[in-house]
Amino acid sequence: MPKKTSEKISNQINVHALPALELKAYWALDKLSTSTNDRFTAPEVANYLIETAGVPTSQQAIRYALNKNTKACHKNKHGYKLMHDGKTMLQKHYDLEKVVFIDGNKPFTAKNHTLKDIFKGNYKEIALCDPYIDLNTLDILFNIFSKGTYIRVLTANIIDKPTGSFKRQLQELNNEGLVVEVKKYTSSGLHDRYIISEKSLWFSGNSINHLGKKESFLILLGSDIRQSVLSTFNSRWTTAQSI
Repeated sequence: MPKKTSEKISNQINVHALPALELKAYWALDKLSTSTNDRFTAPEVANYLIETAGVPTSQQAIRYALNKNTKACHKNKHGYKLMHDGKTMLQKHYDLEKVVFIDGNKPFTAKNHTLKDIFKGNYKEIALCDPYIDLNTLDILFNIFSKGTYIRVLTANIIDKPTGSFKRQLQELNNEGLVVEVKKYTSSGLHDRYIISEKSLWFSGNSINHLGKKESFLILLGSDIRQSVLSTFNSRWTTAQSI
């Protein structure tokens, strides 16, 4: 069932992870709706997806998508309104996306497909906490995130083989557009592995550089927990040592 709170379900969903255009259109209707206006035209929905969310589409495609399911989306002369069934469809997708199973013995798939699907789109800032990182971690960051993203990496151990190669590759990575800063936190052991974006918090069962080597899970947690974890990350970040 849709959330019985004032928070919109669209605030919990990465629109780029939605598999169908009609779901993206429902997402936009939910985003646009206010207490005084809950109907919008196909051009308004298309414009929001293109200009605000960065989703390539057209007015014609959105009109076709919104007309597919009259129970999920109602149309009248004033425009389209997202109905209960449409919100339920978004909720079901969100529930499915909260836990992602990582198959064992498929590290290439985990790093180059699963993570890319989760973090589709552009991000201004990413916070990664992982007790063990290496050159492979940097390769994954380069493959997943777009240029211009500021990535803070907090770790306790850097596997630097051959010696000096990690700093050299980190510099090369920054020279190619990503802004990656790495710090070591040694006050106490880091145990959790997670990635924080502007809107999401994903916990990982394994270190990012070992995803796919054995079965594990990526778990999406709520915004309240995200804020608490981000606060802890920021506190540790201020006392951690830059490399």
